[in-house]
Amino acid sequence: MAVYTTLPPEAFTHVADAYGLGAVRSITPIPQGSINTNHRLETDSGRVFVRHTTVRSSDDLRFEASLLEHLSRARFPAPVLLVPPGPTPFLELHGGRISVFKWLAGEEYTRDRLTPEVLERLGAELGKLHQVTQSFGGTRANPYGPGVVKGWLNRLAQRPEPELVSVAAELEGFLARAEAERQGLEPRGVIHADLFLDNVKWLADRVGAFFDFEMACVEAYTLDVAITLNAWCFEGTYQPELCQALLRGYQDARPLADVEKRALYGHALYGAVRFTASRIRDYHLSPLGADKLAPKDFRTYLARARALDDMGPLGLRKLLDF
Repeated sequence: MAVYTTLPPEAFTHVADAYGLGAVRSITPIPQGSINTNHRLETDSGRVFVRHTTVRSSDDLRFEASLLEHLSRARFPAPVLLVPPGPTPFLELHGGRISVFKWLAGEEYTRDRLTPEVLERLGAELGKLHQVTQSFGGTRANPYGPGVVKGWLNRLAQRPEPELVSVAAELEGFLARAEAERQGLEPRGVIHADLFLDNVKWLADRVGAFFDFEMACVEAYTLDVAITLNAWCFEGTYQPELCQALLRGYQDARPLADVEKRALYGHALYGAVRFTASRIRDYHLSPLGADKLAPKDFRTYLARARALDDMGPLGLRKLLDF
């Protein structure tokens, strides 16, 4: 959610007209994220979130729309996509595709507010998501699978910066270990695949909504658990109380099979490699300034990969107390 495409004011007037939102009162760019251009739009009908993408296909957006409709029917807290008149759930505009969402109430927690109680509630909601998506028939391959990540690392290895060449070689080793540890036999279904702190809204002490489902895909449910563990439970090192609370809450909603517990290490290491590499690509090497792209340091995810490599599968299972 960055500002990659400069949209003129008349583009937002067109959006408001197409969606029947009334007059536009204000337009505010949102610099957080990595691949889209997003804005907060104030209209006569209230506040909405406007996303412009030049990288996501029409099939991607139809998959997302169907998934959000499925979650709504199941009463799972997720964004409400507004649908314009016509055959598609988006608008073609200014070289990309526009999606419009109702503005989500609530706040995003900062890391200093994370407690075992918070992580237990988060884990329970993630488990519920995976229960709900078992009945969803849509399909989308993981757009950031091992082949894509390997390609990123190959390109990084050709960079002129010695640090990036060294990191690429280190990550290649971690990726090979992760792939050896992932079982490939775990239950699969639609996962969120990007459940970071800034993709969850909280209403007081409960989850108000999961949002930003643009990376959702069919994958091992355990990968989603691992991505969430990496995102929420690491601060210099993995925090045992937070890790255990996340897994405790998750298993209250959806118990993990033994094969999933064995595969969790490989998924966690894979997730750490994947997000290290994508942060180098999307942030460290981006030409955009901080006013258009909120920076994220790839080294924080490299630290996760190194920590996992040091502890090994048995060390992670001991940390998680299972």
